[in-house]
Order: sequence, then structure tokens, then C-alpha cells
Amino acid sequence: MKKIILLLLLITVFTSGFTIPKKFKYGIIFNKVPFTRETAGSYTRSFAKGERIYWLFMSNKPIKANFIKVQVVSATDKGPWNTLSGIVYTNEYRINKDSPHFFTDYVVMHTGGHYYMEIFDKNMLHKPLVVADFYVK
Repeated sequence: MKKIILLLLLITVFTSGFTIPKKFKYGIIFNKVPFTRETAGSYTRSFAKGERIYWLFMSNKPIKANFIKVQVVSATDKGPWNTLSGIVYTNEYRINKDSPHFFTDYVVMHTGGHYYMEIFDKNMLHKPLVVADFYVK
């Protein structure tokens, strides 16, 4: 069942309008509802304050790390560049070896703004595996 959901999600990501490099390694998609077979194609990057933001971290190859670290960083859109202004959420998760190609959970943001989610291998915290952005209005 989990393999079918993963396959549908990967197909959805590859056929969507998202720009994906030719050599896909990792990805993050966001949704307003938990990821299931029926909701795999309904993803978004815009959320309301206090709403659950479900996220799915995907990997082309099995995730070798036992733990991943997830950070959400706020950004300011004022001026010519996006400026990262601080970490607003961080957590470490144990990877389930029964489903080593993906991991899903949710976060809740109570302040509007532009945010970046970064996912790190717990053993290599100097460079994120993947970064994706979303908005809270």
C-alpha cells in the first residue's frame, strides 16, 4: 500500500508543473490534507494561519540516515532579495526503514509570511538535502 502511494506521488511530482532537475534525488511537496492515494495530486504552497501544513519528503533512493532534521525558516520579501530572518520550527525524525523512500508529517504556522523548509541528513548538518518554500497568509 505504501509503495503504491509513493509511486503515485512520484508520478504526480514528475508530471506536475514543478521544475524538477533531470537527476531527481530529493523533493518536498506540501498539502492541506494528509497524503493518501486520493489526495496525492492536490498539493499547494499557500496556506492560512493556524492551518496544518502537511509535507512529504521524497527520495529517489532509500534514505540511508536513521534520522532527518527538519527546519522551517522565515524569510522577508522586503527589498530586492529574500532574507532569511530566523528558524521558527525544528524537529528531528526517525526514518521508518519499512518506507525508506518517503517521510510525511505536518507543521502549523500561526504567523503569516514566506517560509522555507529545509531537510538535513542528521549526520551532515552543514548542507540541506532539499529546500522548498511555502506561504502563510
